[in-house]
Amino acid sequence: MQAGRELDALVAGALKGWEPGFIEHLKENDGWILIRNYSTDWRKMGELVEEARKEEIYLEYSHALNGGYYGVSCIFKNGEYQIHHEAVEAVPTAPHAICLAYLKAKGVSV
Repeated sequence: MQAGRELDALVAGALKGWEPGFIEHLKENDGWILIRNYSTDWRKMGELVEEARKEEIYLEYSHALNGGYYGVSCIFKNGEYQIHHEAVEAVPTAPHAICLAYLKAKGVSV
C-alpha cells in the first residue's frame, strides 16, 4: 500500500480501535482532517512510535541498499518477547515503513 491518507486511516484505526466502517465514513465525509499524516511526516511517525510503545510494540526502520527503508516491529507482553515482524520489501520513506510495520504487528493486512 502506498503512503497517504488511506494508509494513515488504517494506522489511526488500529491505534484508536475504530471499526472499519468508521474509516469509510471519514473518507466519504471528508473527515480525513481528523487523521494525522503518519505515513508521510517524520514528526507524526515519531508520535506513532511513542503510541505503539505504550502497547508494547516497538517500531524501528533500517536502510535498504536501494535507498529505501524496511520497517520492523517487535512485540513484548509483560516484558517478555513475543513476536518479530519484518517488512518483506523496501519502501521509499521511513514513515511509510514504520506504518506498515505497525499494521503488521496489529494484524492488519494491507
